[in-house]
Amino acid sequence: MNRKHGGQGGNEPTLRAELRAWLESWPRERLLDFAVERLLVDPELRHVLAGPVGPGGADTALSRHLRQAIDAAVRVRYVDWREVPSYIGRLERLLGDIRSFAEGYPAEGVAVLRYFVKAIPRVFDSIADEDELALFCAQLARVTLGLASRVAGAVREVAEELLAAYIADEYGRFAEVPELLVEAELAADVRREVAAVAKALAIKMGRMDSHKSRELVSLLTRLR
Repeated sequence: MNRKHGGQGGNEPTLRAELRAWLESWPRERLLDFAVERLLVDPELRHVLAGPVGPGGADTALSRHLRQAIDAAVRVRYVDWREVPSYIGRLERLLGDIRSFAEGYPAEGVAVLRYFVKAIPRVFDSIADEDELALFCAQLARVTLGLASRVAGAVREVAEELLAAYIADEYGRFAEVPELLVEAELAADVRREVAAVAKALAIKMGRMDSHKSRELVSLLTRLR
């Protein structure tokens, strides 16, 4: 479009018609992607367009879109060491999109982050990195804990799921989880519950992984 769109005035009907014709020329998928990107970065726009959010509303559509983006991001055959920076950049952009979504829909945003935590191990066998993915996983865990603190009852569940990810991880990508749980400003009752989970896991891991068992014992001691 060559016409300048800075002013409206008497040209508004013409401009409106031009913009409508321009958008109608876009393929449906491109138009949907454009709308989703704008909604992700503008919480106020989401509220204006959606009004009261009900089942199947804007939050559901955006949540579904983000989960699909997560699935696509972890559905990789192999990430060569030369491709690792761009791949990590892709994951970081996706995490940024989820954080923007969570600004408008905290509970739904935390649910998507929990989905991300459970999905990311799918790439552990498929990426030729050294520390990059571990740094991203630490960032993912930190963001998830931080946003969960805004949603009633979410922190305990998130903490337990992060500990489960730490236990299941054989690559050290979630190695920072115990320290992050100590650093997190957890309520006293949540700290006690997380400490109880850590104690049970330490007993379970005693013969399977002595290092993780010691880390969990240290965690429960520091949480008390």
